Amino acid sequence: MATDSIDDMHDGCRSEAASRVNLFCLFEWRFRDFSFAWASAERDAKKPAHEGLKEEHAVAIRMYTEGKQIQEDFNRAVKTQKHEYGTKGFEFHYFYFHLTDAIQVLHPNQTLCRTAHYRTGRQFDHDVINTNMRFGAFTLAASAKHSFDLNGNVSCFEIYTCFGADVTHYSATNEAGQVLIPPYEVFKITHVLTNDPWCTVVYKLQSTKTPRTDLNCKLNERQMRAYFGAVSTNWPKSRVAMGLASFQHVKRAGVDRDRDISMPAYAL
Repeated sequence: MATDSIDDMHDGCRSEAASRVNLFCLFEWRFRDFSFAWASAERDAKKPAHEGLKEEHAVAIRMYTEGKQIQEDFNRAVKTQKHEYGTKGFEFHYFYFHLTDAIQVLHPNQTLCRTAHYRTGRQFDHDVINTNMRFGAFTLAASAKHSFDLNGNVSCFEIYTCFGADVTHYSATNEAGQVLIPPYEVFKITHVLTNDPWCTVVYKLQSTKTPRTDLNCKLNERQMRAYFGAVSTNWPKSRVAMGLASFQHVKRAGVDRDRDISMPAYAL
């Protein structure tokens, strides 16, 4: 069930989370190559063409689909750094928020549930029928079985997702019907097929329509203060003070301007 993954949906705290990740961004741009990757994606990203989608969303999708290395580094962190979320140990708060938010903005304007396919060169257990699982990271699947053929054909997944969104319009790749599945969606494994013409092993997954989000809205003030205190010695005091002042202003406002999205009563 990928129990160590970061799975914040920001459900019920979207506006507050958006303000807080903007402060994390002050530091995440300084301490890694994130700023270069973001600037590159920003240059090539398509302008938002869907209601509610903003430039940051389009850039996040472009960045995720454009660079294999940052996609791997990001997914590795998302899958394993549950206990680092809200600290300097996790380096992608800004990216994580905008990619998650992009999926949630696009999803209500599309088919709510759809079938997508994902393939990999990795091997997994076979005796898992009727058990629940989640990928625990962002997963880029496609409507056609033979898309992303370079990913391998050892284990393949036929996925009925109810939280994934079609990101084809904003993707850096040319595959048709690209569906980005968030780490918090839970699936039931209904079938395991072996020696299938498509792949050595095929897992058929059905969304439980109930997400698992252990970290929902867990970016709190205590974590923020600990984070800023840990990194501020290497950052100009004026920038830190400005960031904290912005955070306190949002906190005092006490207004949650969450987007009115009808989140399905399902998801894990």
